Amino acid sequence: MKTSNPWTEKFSQETNGKVHKLILPEGEETDEGRQEMDEGGGGGGGGRQEDKISPQPTGTDIRTQERRPLIDESSTNHIACLDKNTKTQPDTTSGQTCCLPNKCCCKPAFTPFCRQVANVLVACLAGLSVGTIHAFPAVSLPRWEEAGFVLTTAQTTWFASAPMVISVLTCWGAGIVVEYLGNRKCLMIGVLSLALSWIVIAIADSFWVLLLGRILQGLTASVYMVIITVYPAEVSISRWRGVMTGISEAMVMLGAFLTYLAGISLRPSAIAILFILSLIPMLVAYYFLRDSPLWLARQDKDDEVASTLRCLRGPTIDITEELEQIKDSVATERIQKPSATEQLLLLRKMIYFKPVLLSVLVLLFKELTGQYAVMAYTVKIFKMAGSSLDPYWCAVVMGAARFLPCFTSWILIERLPRRLLICTCMTLASFALGTLGTFLFFWSKKTDGLPPSLGWIPLLCFLVFTLVFGSGVGPTCWTLVAELLPSRVRNVGAGIINTCFSLFLFLVGLTFPFMVEGMGIGLVFITYSACTLTGVVFILFCLPETKGMSFTEIQTVLTGTSKGSQTRNELV
Repeated sequence: MKTSNPWTEKFSQETNGKVHKLILPEGEETDEGRQEMDEGGGGGGGGRQEDKISPQPTGTDIRTQERRPLIDESSTNHIACLDKNTKTQPDTTSGQTCCLPNKCCCKPAFTPFCRQVANVLVACLAGLSVGTIHAFPAVSLPRWEEAGFVLTTAQTTWFASAPMVISVLTCWGAGIVVEYLGNRKCLMIGVLSLALSWIVIAIADSFWVLLLGRILQGLTASVYMVIITVYPAEVSISRWRGVMTGISEAMVMLGAFLTYLAGISLRPSAIAILFILSLIPMLVAYYFLRDSPLWLARQDKDDEVASTLRCLRGPTIDITEELEQIKDSVATERIQKPSATEQLLLLRKMIYFKPVLLSVLVLLFKELTGQYAVMAYTVKIFKMAGSSLDPYWCAVVMGAARFLPCFTSWILIERLPRRLLICTCMTLASFALGTLGTFLFFWSKKTDGLPPSLGWIPLLCFLVFTLVFGSGVGPTCWTLVAELLPSRVRNVGAGIINTCFSLFLFLVGLTFPFMVEGMGIGLVFITYSACTLTGVVFILFCLPETKGMSFTEIQTVLTGTSKGSQTRNELV
């Protein structure tokens, strides 16, 4: 007994009285075993029905689409093109492998890895903007003080932390916005918002105008953080997921490094203008970005799922199995069709609540290392430490030390277990922070300050901390978050997680100046060191090892249930 394949029917369309049908090989049709699994709920297909295709437009709209994609009957590894009028194959000497209008037509020379990296890099340009937002106070606040525009301690902390405050208030809804509009539209709208914010900062003549610009940046950053958290995991295969999710952290660090570099010679207004100009190529790149196949499937854009997946994987890769997995995943979700509110209600179940809670705690201990304080107050920290070195050049060195190890992290993430990598790096980070705190604690009591011959010690300790954080702590934490989030609550869960993440950034940035005034800079870093060691204990005893595991396997380990029982729980 054989049944018709829903995806075959989905791509069957009638145009001017002629039918162009997506043909699968005989062996790919659904057999009795698959039908029984669907009807039994194992694959979530029991409630799936064949979707009805609305009639296609006629006239001019039809003539603009001269070709329809077909899968060669003899192979599922290539997309063939059938000319509408001549019924013949087009000339393939150009190297093009797909004929969908306005779709991805790439040469076979581009490997699947390069295709996925290209899409992830474009999306993670948003991380570049987030990095500039976070690092801008580090170079702008000292420059304003040198120019006579001095802010109070409270104004300084609010200027540095305002984007985090806004993200706390809006990140919960940012996931809903991204789910509704898609990654591409959100990124393009964010460019316009960022451009306006930098214009406001460039022409500001008072603290309140500056604060308005930072509020606009916080709104954009809250949406961008959801995108760079979810998108890399959804477009990449599990083998390269660690590298792809690590790109977002690398782009954030690159944005910070470029900000420090610009701060050496440019005033804050000039830096803002430079960032406005950089948004133009970003807007062009976002225009050609593709939304993830999972999001397209959730939005019932089934006609674009196969073409997007083909663009991401390449013409020589058999995408049949992955299409089936996407089909089963979406069919399971369609049984209940959870809205954003329903996704929030799903968090009452431990199978969804526990991964979100663990992700929040991972990011909490990541930020309790004090890395955001180091990023936002780099120049001020070196001035407070009494180092004889140029604080602006020290910031540049710190930015480079934070960005360059991200490339090393891609190799380490793929070769080492997640827990081993993050625990090792956090232990080394704790040692560097403890050494720095102890050194500054004793020397801060001396009235003559830090001797010039010892000015390199704070820089060395910061370099060790920054290198190990960029090599393992930052990228691996975000990789764990992307892997732990269940698919059914992925976007809403990402919004909740980034809300908490923004709250942690805000608290660290807000409390750092007051902690320095009350405790001294040495004890502040000793406190960060103790919190980092606590994070090591948490990861060792509370987190599972996720390297090489599929999303389903990770959820099975977290809940301690079998795959079948987990599927039944999801359907309840």
